[in-house]
Amino acid sequence: MSDNCGIPGYLLWRVANLWQKKVRSVLAPFEITPVQYLLLAGLRDLQEETGEPVKQADLARHCQSDPMMTSQVLRCLKKAELIERKNHTADGRAFAVKLSAAGTKLLARAEPKMAQTDSLFHDPLGPEKDTFGDALRLLSGVRPRRRVKAVSG
Repeated sequence: MSDNCGIPGYLLWRVANLWQKKVRSVLAPFEITPVQYLLLAGLRDLQEETGEPVKQADLARHCQSDPMMTSQVLRCLKKAELIERKNHTADGRAFAVKLSAAGTKLLARAEPKMAQTDSLFHDPLGPEKDTFGDALRLLSGVRPRRRVKAVSG
């Protein structure tokens, strides 16, 4: 093996490919891709925050996904009747999207499988799991959350 195998970027790429393979396998019975799952889950999160349909551009920002790719994937999700996509009432230039009943049901079935996969994949990190998550947040441009140890009385 070459010296590149120890480079963090290369290692991250290998782990990301392994993760994607596992996620594709878990989501295959639901007939959705990892990107579709990401957008559905992100849409649900934003809807819960606002209680309203979400602007397509806001969803792309929230999921840190390319706006054009997001638009294409949302069209597929609409065709599959997992979301509703209409012109935004307050901004005629924007699309508003919301989960359909079928999309909500699909997420409810897929999320436990995804949580189990996530746990099994990351459990080998043991107590370093939270530190690893913080490192990934930092690399993705998100400020790591601060942990304060509880004071015992």
